[in-house]
Amino acid sequence: MRVHRILLGFWALLALCSTQMAWADSQRHVALISDLHVGAGKLPNGAGWNAIEDFRWQPEFNLFLDDIAKRAKDSVDLVLVGDVFELWQSPTMTCSTDISAPGCVVTDCQESDTELGCNESEALARLGHIVAQHPEFIDALRKFAVRGTNRVYIVPGNHDAALLFPTVRAYLQEKFSGARVQVIERGYWLSEDGTIYADHGHQFDEVNEFADWPNPFVQKNGVAYLRKPWGENMVQQFYNQYEGIFPIVDNLSREWDGVDFAIDEAGLGNTTAAVGRFARFFIFRQSLRQAGTALGEKKDAKWDYDNARKQPPDFFLEVFKNNAGLMARASEAQRTGALQLDPMKFSNEELDAICAAKESVAGATRCLLPGSQNLSAAARGALLSDTQRTAAYLKRIFQKLAADKQPVPQAYVYAHTHSPMPPKDLTITDMPSGSVRIKYANTGAFQRVASKAQIQKIIDAKLAPSVMQIQPEQLPPCYSFIWIKPYSGPPGLQLQSWKLETNGQWSPSERTCSAGPD
Repeated sequence: MRVHRILLGFWALLALCSTQMAWADSQRHVALISDLHVGAGKLPNGAGWNAIEDFRWQPEFNLFLDDIAKRAKDSVDLVLVGDVFELWQSPTMTCSTDISAPGCVVTDCQESDTELGCNESEALARLGHIVAQHPEFIDALRKFAVRGTNRVYIVPGNHDAALLFPTVRAYLQEKFSGARVQVIERGYWLSEDGTIYADHGHQFDEVNEFADWPNPFVQKNGVAYLRKPWGENMVQQFYNQYEGIFPIVDNLSREWDGVDFAIDEAGLGNTTAAVGRFARFFIFRQSLRQAGTALGEKKDAKWDYDNARKQPPDFFLEVFKNNAGLMARASEAQRTGALQLDPMKFSNEELDAICAAKESVAGATRCLLPGSQNLSAAARGALLSDTQRTAAYLKRIFQKLAADKQPVPQAYVYAHTHSPMPPKDLTITDMPSGSVRIKYANTGAFQRVASKAQIQKIIDAKLAPSVMQIQPEQLPPCYSFIWIKPYSGPPGLQLQSWKLETNGQWSPSERTCSAGPD
């Protein structure tokens, strides 16, 4: 009997220790940041940053790491939630600085191929160049990850999906040898207690998702290549060729604002190449925005694809009717012949988005098949709001975790949009345990990002002669992140900003980067 009591006491002690270890994990602080886009670095002649470099903030980043380490007493998990490295741009590409003749010369990664991206050796070469250009970034993460019990997790996003190539991941992992840094190949981060799930978020953005994430590869002639989503084509065909001319084109909190600014500043004549070459994607992207939704797998509305492809360009330009300025420019481009648009090249998926958008535009010509139901009725089954889309995505993810005997997370953090979002409640239905209520939030981008209004203030204050000549360093000195303090119940997500205060000191703030006089 005594032996029995001793064994019971032993197992009770083990259970207590196990509980305490789980409790200890929940006592850790968590910081989640994203979209640093560490890239091409400095110009070869040392005359400043390459125009396509987005990460120019090493001193601020060093201070940020030191601050969160001190706040957490060197017991923090730093999760870099995707797009840490800019691997969609070739560090060695050369781009025109003449706005009347934009374009870039890229000698690697099948730039002209709309389906295939880098192979493994090309991706490794790109990352090698970036690491060589940013040794202080690598060193800062390494030093952070050897302090106390700090840990660093790098989650691949769409711009650095190449980290999922084994040799590319191994190369980066070796750079952190001896430090608690992990490049996560499963495509997401899950806290040890299973309560916090984080990924980049590109997998519920139709134009940037990979079909078989986290295996974003396709084989051709025995060689593995990255698949190239629509978003990568957009970067190559628009942002790459204009970033040298318009350095902050991708530093706008809404990506479309950058396009609008570029066209407004340059004038129609100087954007013929962009409008003509990019018209197909231009209309498709605007269609998704205009509909305000993403098409689900169920499409109750029946579009007359064949008839739509026979329509003149004006039929497709109707998606711009709610943006008078853009509609006028596009119509003028079409009238003068600058808009080279071939409707026969639109895919069914693109026509789905275009036709859905046109249904929400007053006076637009419809493209339903005769006798098909009106989209306003079909939309309930065919279209999803952003919240519904997030819930549908997480339902799939959480059901898989449940099937693997993992607890259902209580919080979700993503990034990708560059637009920080404070925590919101979300209900996920039809889970094995019933409905699940969680908090979800967006980290925003850890780089200087500005709203259209903030850009206008710079122009009005005559701090730059034109929007085209604003440099990223002139944008508000503020970077957003998600901070999670130790918790004993559901984790509490906080959207915070790392910003330069009026006293000249950097400090965390609960004010968003778009708030206040800066």
